[in-house]
Amino acid sequence: MCEIKKNFVSHDLVHNLKCAARAPKVRHSMQATKTWPGARFMCVGQNGDLNTAAYCLAELMHEPFQPFPMATVVVHKSIRDDFIARLRSRFRQVKPHVANHPNFERSLNELQHGLRPYQYVVADVADAPPCASPILVTGNDTHLIFPSGASGTTTLHTFETMTEVALIFSKETPPFEAVYFFDEGVTDVYTLAPLIKCVQFFVNCMDACLVEIMPHYMEHNPMAIYKRGYHYETLEMGHQWKIIVFPYSSAILRQCCCPTGHCRCYATHAACCEDHMNA
Repeated sequence: MCEIKKNFVSHDLVHNLKCAARAPKVRHSMQATKTWPGARFMCVGQNGDLNTAAYCLAELMHEPFQPFPMATVVVHKSIRDDFIARLRSRFRQVKPHVANHPNFERSLNELQHGLRPYQYVVADVADAPPCASPILVTGNDTHLIFPSGASGTTTLHTFETMTEVALIFSKETPPFEAVYFFDEGVTDVYTLAPLIKCVQFFVNCMDACLVEIMPHYMEHNPMAIYKRGYHYETLEMGHQWKIIVFPYSSAILRQCCCPTGHCRCYATHAACCEDHMNA
């Protein structure tokens, strides 16, 4: 009698599949924090892709206490209301580990019962209750209105020039590690970069893998590279070396498969998702 191989696909495997193992549990820290774990800064220009920017921002706002939260967004004055509406339509109820986080609770309490009234936006009540919604502070307030550490909120400011963006960047309290810049053109990012103390600039993309340009950045060697649909560039601006990345083949953009902000491709001499990217 023939023995059935271990990898044989039976009828039950197809129609009555059962899982005996439990899904792994993710432990979330519920302790108050006094630090910003690699905060991000977003700038949306007058001609930026509002839908893509709103989608990316909303995704990050639902997990404001994970590493590399989106702390601040600045939008051109002419698109402010439109952008807020698109962003709010993507708000959904946050998970319990966010709604019950002490930093989130204290921020919401400050907005609702503080010494002065604040302007802020939460989800429509049909999508999420106010106590469990992403929070966008819209009155040009900085994170100074909250105690130190990740607030669980995102502050929104408006601008008309890159000089105003740089001023907002300097007044906000989180130490920003990267800038996400959404605009149809890329020239304005070269105006902004020398005005602020930040190394990484992602134009119309989110955390693209930097393995291609990192050796040149480490050696302070000015270089531009075209690889996998991206333009990678490192150059010295304002007495500081910068990395600027933007796509040249498509508008929407693969994100590095490493955990956000923890790309290890350079250390391992390999590129993220090598099998899934076109050379």
